[in-house]
Amino acid sequence: MSRSSRRLTAIAALALAGLATAPAPAGADSTASAETTGSVEKYLGTWNYDQPDDVTRTNIATMDLFGYRPDIPQIGTITFTRGADSEILGHTDQGCTWHFRPVGDALEMTSTTQYCFNQVIGSGYNIDRWRVTVDDGVERETLHANSYLGPGTFGFDLVDGRRSNAAAGTQADTARRFSGTWTFDRAPFPTNAATNSYFIPLPFTPAPMSGPVTFTPSAGSTVTAHTADGCSWTFEAHGNTAELSPATQTCGATTLAFWSIADDMRHQTAILTGQDHSIPFMMTSGSLTRKN
Repeated sequence: MSRSSRRLTAIAALALAGLATAPAPAGADSTASAETTGSVEKYLGTWNYDQPDDVTRTNIATMDLFGYRPDIPQIGTITFTRGADSEILGHTDQGCTWHFRPVGDALEMTSTTQYCFNQVIGSGYNIDRWRVTVDDGVERETLHANSYLGPGTFGFDLVDGRRSNAAAGTQADTARRFSGTWTFDRAPFPTNAATNSYFIPLPFTPAPMSGPVTFTPSAGSTVTAHTADGCSWTFEAHGNTAELSPATQTCGATTLAFWSIADDMRHQTAILTGQDHSIPFMMTSGSLTRKN
């Protein structure tokens, strides 16, 4: 990671997901109750977004920024747990919690006014529509959100979101997936760009991320990333996703507060935020290719 690329911040993105549950109707018999419990169980646990695909548009969201509609790759985790009053809570890796209930064969939000301030992107947003299904172990979702950035409110849409359970595969599979040296791709903006603006078209100076990153597995599910500036960063990796752990790490004048990676053995998609000499920076469309 070059010093110039670590001085700035990038366009905002949302990486979200959630689900829900509800009690058996009043008077339902024990069989109906058991069926409801079983249908809810399939959602519980931690799920990872699959690798975003520009061709099929899987896990590619868009945001309307003054008529400019950038593609925003969706990566990261969500953990579904039971909540109070028969809800299911969706806890995202970006620090938000969302409330759902089952509606028919899907999970829907309990209200259209749920709001969260996302510490990763430094802005708030409301999700007013979110539908989640699980079939044969594949989680699928669609959502619409309103992102509050600077002077305006901007629509955000994910049409084809897909996730896999983080428990799938073994630690050896995960270590093998991340091991090796990776390089930042040369690609048009906003891929691998860090900038000091959260949205366009305000003036900004993008700085491309560059240089090799070498990942080595450690004990358990720990993976360590060694960057070209001599720093080492530790991650917790499960399935196709690795996340900075602990959440805040410092090396020299650089502090990283968030670094999430989705990996399909050949390609990485990354979101990264932090500070360099106390200057915030963000990269929300990172792309790296395995070198060896």
